[in-house]
Amino acid sequence: MIGYIVREVAGWLLVVLGLWFFYVSASMLMQSPARILSAPPVALIGFVIFRGGIHLLKVAVAARAAQQARRDLVEAARRSRLPQPRVAPAKK
Repeated sequence: MIGYIVREVAGWLLVVLGLWFFYVSASMLMQSPARILSAPPVALIGFVIFRGGIHLLKVAVAARAAQQARRDLVEAARRSRLPQPRVAPAKK
């Protein structure tokens, strides 16, 4: 259970960090058009970090869904699928 939470928190932190890199790249271009060659590498770094965060979020959600599906299958296997047999009354 704790692994899912760690993955989700790390994923959200990477998403926010990637968005921050996009903001830095845009502000570099707004401040000075002469930085047109230094802003794209920052945007590329932001893109890679952002995609890594999205991937961690997808993995966390998939792991949680797989765990829930496993619990459902185990519970379904425990339940009897056939009706219980009736016991005939004892003859005297």
